[in-house]
Amino acid sequence: MLINILNYLIMKKSVFLIIFFFSITILRGQEKDTLFFNLDKYYTISPTIISNLINKNYLEIIELQKKLMSHTNTNGYIYFIGDGFLTKGLKPKKVQSIKDYVENRKFYLDGKYNKIVDEGKLRDSLTDKYKIFFVSGDEFISPRVLEYHSYYPLREGDKDIDNTIKDTLYFKLDNDYVYKPEDGYKSKYISIDYLIRDNSKDEVFFFKELEKVKALKPREVLSLKDFIRSSRFYDENKSHKLKEMYLMKFMNDYVIYLVNNKKEYLKVEPSVVIED
Repeated sequence: MLINILNYLIMKKSVFLIIFFFSITILRGQEKDTLFFNLDKYYTISPTIISNLINKNYLEIIELQKKLMSHTNTNGYIYFIGDGFLTKGLKPKKVQSIKDYVENRKFYLDGKYNKIVDEGKLRDSLTDKYKIFFVSGDEFISPRVLEYHSYYPLREGDKDIDNTIKDTLYFKLDNDYVYKPEDGYKSKYISIDYLIRDNSKDEVFFFKELEKVKALKPREVLSLKDFIRSSRFYDENKSHKLKEMYLMKFMNDYVIYLVNNKKEYLKVEPSVVIED
């Protein structure tokens, strides 16, 4: 009887040790490397370091953005909110410029000319991957929110000014996946020129035709179906498979042409309407 009890206790202790070391291994695997960045007063904007930032109205924010843009010569800036704690006593081996880190082709949208930061790439390769500290003297600020904010569209009077430096994407107008509905299609709010098959009932992604152009020479005409279904905006395993709003935001950072079988190039503008 005593031997059985001892064997039981030994086995229980062994199981506990296995679980303990397994848990430690998982926690170590979840640890992130740390990056330290300088605070750039024109590129890193935060209510944590700028007094009364949250009290500024829309027009004041626009003026602030114009001032930032004149100094940074970029399409946007880093916005963060600190976690409420100031850490001291850290000894970073290297403190980097976050502007230099972010503003390189690694984080830009795909293309030859784009200098527009892809927020998805930034999340995957920076904000979700590393523990980040901003260095202010001997104090270290860890952000609980860190985002990239684009200046565009800029507000000028009653007009919106969009970023004009964009790469171009050409998609085949195959009348199967992307198509012009017979007799047109109208939502409750807007006339729609071209639809796609992956729309949900509540959110409708569509293209508005702007103009017809001839004699363009695209290097490649893509399948819109393949492009969308292989993107991060589409998940086959979800009931609402397509993130229409995110797709629209992404595609608005490109010049888009639909190419029909007459070799006409239809310049289009992506948009989304939410149906009641």
